[in-house]
Amino acid sequence: MPARPVIRACRRRHAPLLTGLAFALSLGGPALAEIAGTPRIIDGRTLEVAGQRVTLFGIDAPDVEQVCQHGGRDYQCGKVARAALWDLVAGLDVSCTPEAEAPAPDGSIAATCTAGGSSLNENMVHTGWALADRGATDRYVAIEADAKKARRGLWKGDFQPPWKWREAHGTDDPEHDGGAGNVP
Repeated sequence: MPARPVIRACRRRHAPLLTGLAFALSLGGPALAEIAGTPRIIDGRTLEVAGQRVTLFGIDAPDVEQVCQHGGRDYQCGKVARAALWDLVAGLDVSCTPEAEAPAPDGSIAATCTAGGSSLNENMVHTGWALADRGATDRYVAIEADAKKARRGLWKGDFQPPWKWREAHGTDDPEHDGGAGNVP
């Protein structure tokens, strides 16, 4: 019969832990793990962090091969967008918070990433080297409108939205289609 006092003592001692665990499980399962480390920049919306391919959630940027126009001349806007992301990272470690539990069909993880406390997603749109992906979120739409009005980045010249460029060049990626109505 001495087992009952031991069980009561365990219940009292572990009640906060059990309550916290029950609360966490009621939130819809396990939390998404943060990804952090030194990044490798792939293009203006994609990087590799801690061996994971990460796509910046809610934005779309030109592919590395994409060409745009400024002042009547062609320029490699995809390479410039990649360089812009590289500049935002500036040798800092990156921390990414996944926005969805399942990886995209290409194996990448859609995430919001920061470097030095600043949002890479937001800053790519602010500088005009990425567009808001309205199909994913409206989080960056106002920032895009400000970049367009100020004629920053891509908005200085003429360009085809990245999702339309990929479609026209046979590199259509359904994860980066820009969403409905995202036409500059």
